[in-house]
Amino acid sequence: MQERETLTEFLISKNMKKTGKKSLIKKKSLFDHIKQITSVQSPDYWEKITDEDKKSWSNYMVHRFLSMNMNWTDIVNEFQRYKLEPKELYKLYTNVLPKGRQWLKYTKRRNEMAHPNWLVNIVSNHEEVSKKEAIEMIEMYYLTEGGMLELGELAQKWGIEPYKIEDAGLNVLGSIKGYTAGNE
Repeated sequence: MQERETLTEFLISKNMKKTGKKSLIKKKSLFDHIKQITSVQSPDYWEKITDEDKKSWSNYMVHRFLSMNMNWTDIVNEFQRYKLEPKELYKLYTNVLPKGRQWLKYTKRRNEMAHPNWLVNIVSNHEEVSKKEAIEMIEMYYLTEGGMLELGELAQKWGIEPYKIEDAGLNVLGSIKGYTAGNE
């Protein structure tokens, strides 16, 4: 007889034999992962979840949700600079963030926000992410002047004309009679 790998797989197969239907065991969502990071903080959480549950993890979205707590924005900003494996990121957050229930009010995206294709392509290529993720990242950049400035500098590095950068609203420092702030 073959050994079962996990309790979850055993329950799924047992339930399918009885009902002929898929199990009622729910696949973990991003919100389940966030709850684990903030409220539960189980040290062996990553080893206990199935491969299917691990697929619902997104470092980018975890950073995005945790940054909704204004007290954590500096920590999240620091962590997202590093390309960490999901397991490492989970352990890092559970070791740093306080344990307890958190209200993370999600700021929804505005539908009228349309970004130029050249900007989406630049962020997608620079960050090596999909265009959908690039759009989400651009919207995060637009939340602060510093983020908009970073996008403007990134566009300059990729050789985008200054008028296009200004049309996209990324010239946050502005200019006065030919002098652009920040340029000496």
